[in-house]
Amino acid sequence: PDNIYIHFPDHDTLMLIDIVNPGWVPVFQSNLTEDIPGYLEMPANALAYSWKHFIGGHLTRLGNRDDIPLHQQYMADIAENSRKALDAADFTPYIEKYPDNPWAVFRGGLEATVAAAAAPVIEKYTGVLAAADVFTESTTFQVLQSIRLDSGYASWVHP
Repeated sequence: PDNIYIHFPDHDTLMLIDIVNPGWVPVFQSNLTEDIPGYLEMPANALAYSWKHFIGGHLTRLGNRDDIPLHQQYMADIAENSRKALDAADFTPYIEKYPDNPWAVFRGGLEATVAAAAAPVIEKYTGVLAAADVFTESTTFQVLQSIRLDSGYASWVHP
């Protein structure tokens, strides 16, 4: 919701704010998007247009076409690692630690699952995309929740 492309064909430029941050990872929870499936589709749609220059909106530089596939791979790595972490999730230590507090169990297990999913992505993209070490966990949380709730993967909730 609320994202638009602005294409300037006479200037060989595309503007798409708060989806791809050239040279940076998305900030807090995928740039605070409300629609992870739509967020993940937007870069492919942007590449369907003819353009050379990219205006991502914030931070330090204009982008180019190379920024889009890098962002797509970063997000794909988060999604892949989220599925792996969900498959391997073990809440047993939190059940043992908090036998009478199911919310503490859920929080502890979820935080551990997100951390496990984010760790390889942080390692891969630190030095490649700015703030990978700062914002990857919050984006991973958002993507992992979407995988569970929007697609029903590793969840009792089905779309």
